[in-house]
Amino acid sequence: MKRIAIIGGGASGLAAALSAARTDPKAEITVLEGLDRVGKKILATGNGRCNLTNSDLTAAHYHSSQPEMMENFLAEMPTWRTLDFFRALGLWCAEEEMGRIYPNARQASAVLDVLLNGLEHSGVRVECGVKIKTAARTERGFRLAAEDGRVFSADAVILAAGGWAAPKQGTDGTGFALARQLGHSYRPPFPCLVPLKCAEPALKGLKGVRAHGTVVLTRDGTELGRENGEIQFTDYGLSGIPIFQLSCLLGRDAAGAELTVDLLPDWTLEKLMRELRRQAKQSRADALERFLPGLIHKKLLYALMKQAGLSPLSRRVSSVKKQEPRALAEHMKVWRFHVIGTQSWEQAQVTGGGVLLDEVNADLSSRCCPGLWLAGEVMDVVGDCGGYNLHWAWCTGLTAGEAAAR
Repeated sequence: MKRIAIIGGGASGLAAALSAARTDPKAEITVLEGLDRVGKKILATGNGRCNLTNSDLTAAHYHSSQPEMMENFLAEMPTWRTLDFFRALGLWCAEEEMGRIYPNARQASAVLDVLLNGLEHSGVRVECGVKIKTAARTERGFRLAAEDGRVFSADAVILAAGGWAAPKQGTDGTGFALARQLGHSYRPPFPCLVPLKCAEPALKGLKGVRAHGTVVLTRDGTELGRENGEIQFTDYGLSGIPIFQLSCLLGRDAAGAELTVDLLPDWTLEKLMRELRRQAKQSRADALERFLPGLIHKKLLYALMKQAGLSPLSRRVSSVKKQEPRALAEHMKVWRFHVIGTQSWEQAQVTGGGVLLDEVNADLSSRCCPGLWLAGEVMDVVGDCGGYNLHWAWCTGLTAGEAAAR
């Protein structure tokens, strides 16, 4: 009887366990989870609704230091693969805007329930409270030693221990240490889908303000990427989905990085200048603080006026000089923020970096250690918001589980 040990009871680990059990019902399959229960991080995804996957599944939504290899893996992971997996478990799904796919119940707990039911009926053994600290290949297979002194043996191992992001959900970087013990190297990890910290003091008074716009990330003047959507201003920097997406392009070093925010992306600079000048001539407001009501959020407008030199805000609108509307328009279209880093791992949704893709085969078996497979966040692939990271977790787990069982 083949013994398969799966290190990690998250999305990729549970998918691997079920896939292995389906492929070889006689195999002895054990999930080793460090927390007191499996699937804890699943319950927190999609704001508790669990964005399972996405119908717009293209390589453009993923990032890796080896993009060509990443595309090869993704070619074998269409959206229907995730949907078929869950449909077989009794979970029905529905698509929302931007191709995002959720369980019909819109409850992450429903996803975990069908996974747990599947484990129970397939005979998979689940061991919680087991933090594997060392892993070694022996003549008879693998020896896995836990923090509490327990030792587990296996003929095959699937490493699905996650990365560093959201440590309260059980991801503490153990997967990288174990990968190295088994002969792998990895790209140094960094927080992804995470708010960015900026140096501008003006942010102190903008905490809680939200605005739609376009954000561009540059490094030393070179554009790395741009995103549209709702931007959240905080007292330390910028947040919101556009910022999360761009954080994946930043890497470990923020040196030379800058964000520029366009608060009126549908307006050209020339159109905005003309409108500001017209408003300045026709406005009945007696002071700048009552000027341009409704154009953008009042707090943002005040901050930009000060940066553009339209101060004090008690100035009369009639005192606005011809060149000042242009300065204000330019600031509305290109508001610069100097990035000094990311928020901590606690606020990151996923981990960038990880085991290099050229160290695994097409079936996710290790090229460094026979009998080892890898799945999920431990590898150097990270997806955008929208179900892409969970899709990667499910599909790599399915591939690794099936291959290990065979």
